[in-house]
Amino acid sequence: MDIPYSAERDDLYYPAKRAVFFPNGRPQSDAALCVEMALLAYCRQNTCFAFDQPRIRKILASIQFTDCDFFEDLKAPPTRGSHGFLALDEEKQLAVLAFRGTDKDDPTDLSDDFNAWPEKWQGGGNVHTGFADALLEIWDQVNPALRKAKGYKLLFTGHSLGAAVATLAASLQAPTSLYTFGSPRVGDTSFMNLLLGNKIDNHRYVDCSDLVARVPPKNVLGYEHFGDPYYIDWHRAIQQRAEGDPYLDQDQDDAEDDYLVRYSWRIGDVALRPLADHAPVNYVWQVTAATP
Repeated sequence: MDIPYSAERDDLYYPAKRAVFFPNGRPQSDAALCVEMALLAYCRQNTCFAFDQPRIRKILASIQFTDCDFFEDLKAPPTRGSHGFLALDEEKQLAVLAFRGTDKDDPTDLSDDFNAWPEKWQGGGNVHTGFADALLEIWDQVNPALRKAKGYKLLFTGHSLGAAVATLAASLQAPTSLYTFGSPRVGDTSFMNLLLGNKIDNHRYVDCSDLVARVPPKNVLGYEHFGDPYYIDWHRAIQQRAEGDPYLDQDQDDAEDDYLVRYSWRIGDVALRPLADHAPVNYVWQVTAATP
């Protein structure tokens, strides 16, 4: 199967600008549903997130999600701060909590990304301070909304910063499954043991050379990844690989060399593959192709 790949700057920096949400209708697998929900969380065409909510509701209704709660940092100016939504399919008793990743034009998101100093986390361990702040900005809205999903199959998801926030949320309220895409490292060994103790069904997807999945750097500040990756290799196949497998380094080196020849020089494309691989649409195309 020939799976598309985008090296374009717009698809990295403005994920919803050209996005077509759920082009083939509702996905049948949880992985495919969550990756498209993670993209939908970026949906913004207006100067205020509230103005985009009717459009998001309409998109969700088209795939049988009949109710939705939205979350945003009420102390921040419009378009800034954390954003997310809880979508419910009341007939199938399925709920998806999706958090938005970094908005390039939101300095508060960028501040959260770079504030990597560890802080104590409720429940155990140390976590990235910026990611913790991003969740706690809206947790007092998210937590009561989750009561509506009591007894439901509950999925948490997000891309990039949204993936980190979803992982932290899973430590406070264990979902049925956690699906993350392009997640940075979130916490230390004690925090990871907290997640393992919650017996969370974890699916962490990494697209080849994705730079964000490499930060904060391993062995710096004690941060680790939660679980082994579902790794999207150079040839766009998904493999389950152990964290630290030497195959990953070689595959990434080959992919980056190929990228220099095929894309780096083109106007409108991202110069380096570790950035291009982070684009949400590349996760969407691959995961939905592999798990419709």
